Amino acid sequence: MIDLEETLKAGDLPSDVIPHLLWGEILEGASKRRVFLNAVTVTDKLRNATGTKLSVPILSTRFSGATISESSLDTSGYSVSDPAITDTDINIGDQVYVAFRISDILKEDQPMYDFVRLLLRDAGRAIAEYEDGAIRDVLLAGAGNSLSAGSAGTLTYDDVIDALKLAKEDSWFPDDVTPMLFVHPDQEADLLKDTRYVQSHRYAVGSLPELPVADDTVPASGTYAGCKVFVTNNMTKALALVVFPSHPRFGPVAIHAYKRPLTIRTDREELYGRQLYIASMRYGTSVIQANAVVLISNC
Repeated sequence: MIDLEETLKAGDLPSDVIPHLLWGEILEGASKRRVFLNAVTVTDKLRNATGTKLSVPILSTRFSGATISESSLDTSGYSVSDPAITDTDINIGDQVYVAFRISDILKEDQPMYDFVRLLLRDAGRAIAEYEDGAIRDVLLAGAGNSLSAGSAGTLTYDDVIDALKLAKEDSWFPDDVTPMLFVHPDQEADLLKDTRYVQSHRYAVGSLPELPVADDTVPASGTYAGCKVFVTNNMTKALALVVFPSHPRFGPVAIHAYKRPLTIRTDREELYGRQLYIASMRYGTSVIQANAVVLISNC
């Protein structure tokens, strides 16, 4: 006589029989820190205006003082100098967008989730991250000064000081405005591990309210070598940027021009029983005064 004993396990059940308890909301997850909008002057001059280009004039050749003797003045007179004015163009690029559809059946079957709000919010996040990366790339490409890290693969206090030295040689001084230091978490770790990190004011919270930020949820991380530090995983590894903000006398360093701010449009596709949503934006970015942007590479 043979006795058979069989035990039914939860994992043996068909998938459509296994019960599921859904969480009360769909988790959106973490997103990249967006900080580069702090490095540009934002303008709406192209909104509702004809054209897709904004030209910013700048005095490229400036006067120099000279001397003249009485005899030279009597015979030859003064030498007349001609200034030169050039312009930097800010061109509106391609449309940045995110499009998605939500079916009526999905909303009927899952009424506990507000899919419209969830997806619109994530579409806005995606466009904002794209915009942040685009500004970063313009600053990286438009830096007028650059240097390589003194120790390959490591960002040090000396590197930041040397970057500021290059800016000072072009008349950009931290005494007038507080420069910004944009770093990846890898480079932030280098700064905090610096063996000469002995004075707390080199990297301290300080008076953060003095520096407005584009995204209130991402304040400056502190100060280091006289710079406000912005740490983001949207920064390119092994690179760091020192960027001076718009100067009260010298004007903007970089300009970010909107042709169309973030806009949401929707259309009903009745034949398919669904709603179409499109989030889009149009803008252009240019570095106007390149010597106020310093790139530190190989760090």
